[in-house]
Amino acid sequence: MIALFVIKVSAGICMMWSLMPRSKVTDGFFRIQMRVVLGLAVLAALLLSGNGTWNAGNIVSQQVGNAEAADIGGGQVAAQESLTSVRSWQLRIQIGVAFVGYLGSVVWALGRRLPGNLCIYAMAVGSCVSVALHSVYGPGECIWLQLVSDFASSAVCGSMLTAMLLGHWYLTTPTMSTQPLWWFNYAIVAAACLRLIASLTAVVTQGFHVSGTTHWIWLGIHWLGTIVVPLMVAALVWRILKFRNTQSATGVLFAGLILVLMGEMSGTLLGRDLHIPY
Repeated sequence: MIALFVIKVSAGICMMWSLMPRSKVTDGFFRIQMRVVLGLAVLAALLLSGNGTWNAGNIVSQQVGNAEAADIGGGQVAAQESLTSVRSWQLRIQIGVAFVGYLGSVVWALGRRLPGNLCIYAMAVGSCVSVALHSVYGPGECIWLQLVSDFASSAVCGSMLTAMLLGHWYLTTPTMSTQPLWWFNYAIVAAACLRLIASLTAVVTQGFHVSGTTHWIWLGIHWLGTIVVPLMVAALVWRILKFRNTQSATGVLFAGLILVLMGEMSGTLLGRDLHIPY
């Protein structure tokens, strides 16, 4: 579960890199960003290779080896084997993303924008494929809805986190154009709207099956953190950037980011229990 959360955040950051106006941002920002995703990819790889809930190999062997395997049936065993294979591919992809991130940090430090941009696209493709593997082979029953939901969540987390880090970058390069930060403000709104559409579609097509105090709390935090908070933050940042006050905008983005990450983690917990991407 934590590995999936980390993969979504990493994919969101890489998607924002590939879409943002990079020509307006200095090379040093991308050098540091590459190291951020490098760390996230290594963390995801360690989680995927561990013996916790992300390792289904032991579950499969126990089900096959004990006397109750006959009651479980071959379908569930095959599903567990498929899940193990998917996580193995995710592990390989995250190792590849980490390697490309290291190369990217080197080439951006040297000011080589062409290979640096190629590293950005390669990391974006790898991270998005890793998210798509969960959407297609995960526990969700509706694949297309799970795809939209996962990428909407990635976009919300990635836009908020990258915008906040870009705001901090203005402390070292105060003369840099504010156009990229304006772009991220619009990206936050678009990501929150996509998250809203995905949640409403899940309610309409899958029904509303939330029950119990814990699930209600998770749902409230999820919708508040990934829909309401990003829209409120975007409105505040829009007013602040009119005065080119990047430091105040960064503070608002930082506060919003904490709530967004809490909301996405709550959504991940809810999806694990209900198998519906609310």
